[in-house]
Amino acid sequence: MDRLIHDAVGAVGESAALAILGIHRTTLMRWRTGQTRVPAAALSLLRIWSEGRLPGMGPDWIGFHFVGDKLVTSAGVAYTAREIIGWHWRAQHLEAMERRTRQLEKLVHRQAQHLQAMSGAVNDGLSPGVPDVKAPRRVSTG
Repeated sequence: MDRLIHDAVGAVGESAALAILGIHRTTLMRWRTGQTRVPAAALSLLRIWSEGRLPGMGPDWIGFHFVGDKLVTSAGVAYTAREIIGWHWRAQHLEAMERRTRQLEKLVHRQAQHLQAMSGAVNDGLSPGVPDVKAPRRVSTG
């Protein structure tokens, strides 16, 4: 328990911990020495501060933690709340770009087929789109 309190208070600083928990320095001292039982709500807050994780986070959240006001992923990338709120709009934008890419790919494919059909007539029966090029001859160096 003492280690939990020490780590949590160290994570935010003593004055911030006292303000957030709404306790007096004497109460914190009693918690640290075990003279007074730490309330469950305060314990939850202390665990969040010391571990940087919310209670109840499942295995998918392993490696994720909070640093200040940012959520840090297991890859070490930090996001603010504002950035996380924007994910929905980014996902919609990505879907629109993927739809547009598919449309453009179909257009390019149709144009390529059209060009191949035109070049097939010019190549006099060769495979469409394959230029009439002879393979280079090998020259012996000997």
